[in-house]
Formats: sequence, C-alpha cells, structure tokens
Amino acid sequence: MHKNNNNYLNKILKFFDKYPREYFLLAFFVLCGFIIVFKIFSYTVINHDYYQNLADNQQLWKIVIPVNRWTIYASTNSSPTILATSLSLNDLAVDPEVVWDKGRLSVFLKDIVYKQLCQINASDDCYDNMLKFLKVLEISDFKFEEKYIQDLILKEIQNKLSKTKVTNVVIGENLEQEKIDKLASLKLIGIYINWLNVYANPEEILDVKETALRLKQFVTYNNIELQSLLKKRIVRYIPIVNKLNISLSDEIKKYIEEEKDAIKKWVLDGEDSIGWFIIMNWNPSRYYPEKTLASGVIWFIDWNWKWNYWIEWYFNEQLKWNNWKIYARKDIMWRTIDSLNFNTNDLITAWVDVTLTLDRNIQKKVEDTIEEWVKKFQANRWTIVVMDPKSWNILSMATYPGYDLNNPADVYELEKVTFGKYPNMSTDLLWKVVLVEDAIVWEEFFYDWKKMKLRLATREEIADPILVKYKYKNDFGAWVYQNDAISWLYEPWSIMKAFTVAIWLDSSEINRYDRYQDNMELTIDTFTIKNVWKQCAWFQSFNNALIFSCNVWMIRIVQKIWKALLHNYQQAFWFWEPTNITLDWEVFSVLPNYEKRSKAQLYTMSYWLWISTTPIQVAAAYSALANGWVYVKPNIIKSIKTPSWKVITFKPEITHRVIKESTAKIITSMLVDSVDNWFAKNWKVEWYNLAGKTWTAQIAYRWWYEDWVWSTVWSFAWYWPAEDPKFVIIMKIERPRTTAFGWESSAYMFASISKFLLDYYGIPSKIKIE
Repeated sequence: MHKNNNNYLNKILKFFDKYPREYFLLAFFVLCGFIIVFKIFSYTVINHDYYQNLADNQQLWKIVIPVNRWTIYASTNSSPTILATSLSLNDLAVDPEVVWDKGRLSVFLKDIVYKQLCQINASDDCYDNMLKFLKVLEISDFKFEEKYIQDLILKEIQNKLSKTKVTNVVIGENLEQEKIDKLASLKLIGIYINWLNVYANPEEILDVKETALRLKQFVTYNNIELQSLLKKRIVRYIPIVNKLNISLSDEIKKYIEEEKDAIKKWVLDGEDSIGWFIIMNWNPSRYYPEKTLASGVIWFIDWNWKWNYWIEWYFNEQLKWNNWKIYARKDIMWRTIDSLNFNTNDLITAWVDVTLTLDRNIQKKVEDTIEEWVKKFQANRWTIVVMDPKSWNILSMATYPGYDLNNPADVYELEKVTFGKYPNMSTDLLWKVVLVEDAIVWEEFFYDWKKMKLRLATREEIADPILVKYKYKNDFGAWVYQNDAISWLYEPWSIMKAFTVAIWLDSSEINRYDRYQDNMELTIDTFTIKNVWKQCAWFQSFNNALIFSCNVWMIRIVQKIWKALLHNYQQAFWFWEPTNITLDWEVFSVLPNYEKRSKAQLYTMSYWLWISTTPIQVAAAYSALANGWVYVKPNIIKSIKTPSWKVITFKPEITHRVIKESTAKIITSMLVDSVDNWFAKNWKVEWYNLAGKTWTAQIAYRWWYEDWVWSTVWSFAWYWPAEDPKFVIIMKIERPRTTAFGWESSAYMFASISKFLLDYYGIPSKIKIE
C-alpha cells in the first residue's frame, strides 16, 4: 500500500514538471474567477429576488405618507385663522453607537428638548410634557426653574444614550382581539402584549427561527422580516423628541450645516462634531395651532390619518388626498442616503378648504371664560352656544372640559385619588369617572405603565376615603371627545317656559298685563305641583308669572290650549328631530305621542319636564323668537374653497314660520322685564336691553330625579340687544358645587361674555323698549 501511494505521488510530480508553473498559476486564477462570476450570477440572477428582499429588509425604510389634508379655518373680523392644517415636522433621534463626543451631544440635546417642552409652552404644559418625557406619573417638588428642568432633561438624555442593546421592538399593532388571545396562549418568551399591540425583546428570545415561525400567522411580517426584527443587535436608533417645532428643526439643521462647513475649513475637528449622531426623520402631521380651541367641533385625525367625527369627519372626502408611499434607503447607521420617487398621478385633486362660522376671537373668549369660572364653581361640565339669530350662524360652540387636538390620547391618562386633593370625595368626585380594582368584573386600563383590572366605582365606593381609587386626569376620559352641544340630551325646564307663553300668545287673544289668581299649588292625580317663588301668589299679571316662572300659571295655559296644539307648536320649534347642522352624531329626543299623554305628563310639559333636548336645539328655537318669527337651519360652515379657487358661501335655509311677528315682539318684551325685575338682573349689561330666561333643574336619574346635594343642571337662554338681536346665547352648567342656583353661579361670567361681544362688534346701546 505504501509503495502504491509513492507511485501516485511520483506521477503527479512528473505531471507538474511536464508543464511550466505559470500555466498552473493561470489555471488557478481562472478557476477562482469562474467561481466569483458564478457567485455573482447566482446573487444577481438565479437568487436575485431572495437577496433583493433581504437587502431591502435591512436597508429600506417604508412609510405611508398621507398627502396633506386641506385646511380648516375659523372666521374673525379680519382674516380667517387656521384651526387645522398639515405640516411636515421632524422626529429627532440619535445613534448612540457613534464613538465621538457624547458629552457635547447631551448638552446640545438638553437645550433643544427644553425649548421644545417648556420654553415655547405655558407652565402647565411644561409640567405635563416633562411627565411624558421622563415617563413618570408625577415629579415631587417640581420647580418651574430653567436650570432645575434642564438638569432633569440632561439626566434622562444621558440615560438614553447609555443604552447599548435593542430591547423593545414593535412587531404588531392594532391586532384583532381573537389574535391577541391566541398569541397570549402561546406564552412565547420575549414576546409581550400591550393592549392590541405586540412587542418583542430580542435579548430574551432564545430561538429566533422558532419564535418567528410561530409569530408569522399573527402579524403582517413574513418569516425573513420577523427574523430580522427578532435577532439580537446593538441599538442604533434612540428617539428623543417627536414632532419637533419647525423653528427647532431649522435650528438643528443649521447647526449641522455649520459644523460640516467648519470641518471642511479645518476649523473643527471631525471627532468634535455632533452631527454624526443626529437622525431626523420626516413626520407628516395634522397640526392644530390653537390646541384645545373648538376641539368639540373640529375633532382630530388619529395616528393612521383616519378621521373620526365632527368637521374632520363630515368633510373628510373633501379634505383628504390619497396616501402615497415613500421608500428611503438607509446606511448601516440608519441614516437616509437616498429617497425614492413616488407617482404624482396617484394624488387626487378634489380638495376644499373649509371656513367655519365660528369666530376665533369669540370662541377663545368663551372657552377662557368657561375655564376660569367652571373651576371656581367646581362644575362638572359646561356648554355654551353663541348664535347669530339673523344669519343663523354659530359664532361659538364651546364645551368644558376640552382636550388638546395635537395629543388626543392624553384623555386616557389616569391618576390616583388622594385625600389631599379630594377631601370631600362623595361630592368632589360626583359623576366623574372613578375606577376601583376588581378581579372579577373588570376592564383593562394602564396606570404607571402597568396593566390594571379596573371597573367603575359605585357611589358608596366613591365616598369611601380608605378604598384605593383612580380617575382620569381630565375627569371624564374619552367622554370629552363628545360635543355636548349636539350630542347630549338634558331637560332644560323653565327656560322653555318662554315657548309655552309664546304658544299661548300666538294662539289666543289675551293681554300680557291681564291678571289671574294663583293659589301657589295645584293637585293633579296624586301629584301636587307648587310654585317656587312667593311672588307668584294671589292676583298677578301674566307678565309677572313669566318673570317669576310660576308653574301653576304654565299649567293653566296648557289646560287652555290642550294637547294637539301644544304638540304642533313643539314640532314647529323643532324639538322633534335634529337641527341637521353640518356636524354628524347629532342626537334628539322623540316627542311623546300627544294622544297618549297623561294629565300629569301634559301639565308638567307646560314647564317642559319629560322633554329632552340639546343646547343647539334650544339655541335654534330661541333664535326663532329673536329674529321675529321664522325657523332657520343652524349653520356652522361659512364657506368652502374649491380646487379652482372658487369660494362657495353657505346661505341661511328658511324652513317655516313658527309664530307671528307680533307674538315675537311681545315675548321679547316680557323676557326683557324678566331680566330687569328678577334675579337675572344681576346679569344686566348697563345701557343695553337683554331678553332672557334662566332656571335650575334637577338631573334625571332612573326614571325620576336626583334629590341629593349638587344634583342640578342650570340653564339660561338670552338674546340681545332686544331691539335688534345680534346674539343668542345658551348655557348649560352641570353639577355646580359652590352654589345650587344658576343665577348665582354665572351672572358675572355672562356679563363678561356679553360685554366682549358688544364691544367686539361695536354695537351701540339703545333705550329701553316698551
């Protein structure tokens, strides 16, 4: 065997000796070249699609860009003001793996973040922004001092920059609940579920291929993409601030350009540059410059650029453009090195700009006044509608509390109820959304970045000072999205007595100064109905009965006009269907069948019990009294601008006559006397005649009315100047706690708004009408 091996070796050596060595060297290079060419051919042709997808997964960043929605404006005395528009903002991030000076970077970022969170915001906004930036529930002994706040920011930035491993990756968003339940049952190591979203911690995943294979059926990523997301890797992208202020974005870009220029001129050493760290990504955003202003009217666009309600929804097809996709190729440091083009033919051009009848200055005044007084009187909710009774345009539609349209998700933030903040829990927290822990009947909430099983607290639990409770920071959570002016029914009671009197005057030959006898109470079946004020007693004029809101006299009117006529006028004042204002989700209450009304129900309807309505319906009905006789559809859209720049102006739509013009003049005069002689005289504006009605009503509860403390809704309805009304204002206050009666809680507030309106429009005073 050994001899045979030697023979083979000799033959090989003779073969190499037979030819020059250069031939074998050439053959070696030819073979290597062939292998290289074959590999290139394999990568670029045979397996092209596989490697292209692999490269794209690593290098391409895809984002669906909603092409700018068009603009929503508010009216003013001069030029329109923007309420909603679209901007291309930047998200600021850094790559912590860059080896150069992180100290200079931290100081630079500290200044930028401080300006973003606090310098360009009010103090309250600064504190809330700091809570979000630091991801904490509260900051003890917080001080509104620049150095103190900057130190907190610097410490957080340094913590962020110290991270080295990717520990949180989003692999699924807004999944169906069924998928979430199935995924949770797999109990995959390193996979976490938060609400309807799924996250992964690559550092905890033991088998990437197996985990990706089991996840594939639940998410939109394919197997290769999942493996890329789940693999362990160093962190190359740390977000600092989202949606940078435009001026700050410009400041950063300018700083980076100046650094590059200094490096080229050898003024700055490249290792001292912080520009290598900075990552700025484009973030197209729907921007609401007035933040909370008219939030109940405009609504917002969610994270997927989908509309929801109100104006953004009602005019969605006109405001939106089509989405388009942009692909940005990234380098190994995740910086954009190339942006690919998109097809402009995919864009639609059927757009409009929408201008509302809301006057920005009036809306601002009303909302600021509400915020000031609602806290003084500790009311739960407050709604005001200001309307022009001649044009039927809505000048202001305000609800409290509102919310920041730029940060709509903030409404879900919870806080723990403490005795120090709510010493009288049974009243301080009444009818606010209060939650307690419960392991049996529960819904999932988040508090302190943790899941909690909570449910609504009972009234007994709310009053318990020992029981641990939670509440929304804004008191009502997502309920603040609701526009109470059109989407919340209530019983306004005595402010509606003006319509009872108007019906009687319009259908009878009577004099407002005729007298009647009032015995202060009236028994119907088993019910006894009484007047509230002693001024109603004995022989009084009909005019006096309206001034002091005498219930017995209202019943006498209904006894005369009876069921059918009352029902017909209620329909004429449009309390039987929505006003059809150009806002969706308007609610209404169906009037009961008048033939089936009991005596008790009929008589109490004289002061409008059993009838639920919305503030916008009341405003429209009072406008019919103020303008003299006709009902017109309320309007909140002033104009729209088309792609051809044509402006289409909306005009009033007169629907029908409600009462005679002479009746409107008489009822206006009676309402002026009501202001001059009753408690409402505290609301008077000197040298102007105001017509109005006010009352405090109990809150309906379980087919009856609440009878405990602070269980009232107060309403008022006014229009002025009485000689030639320019404004109708309807106000609804829910559960004021510092006073039980409406005229005590809002006289000064109303005077403030009314004086502003008179000055704003320059309306001269008039003499008293007779």
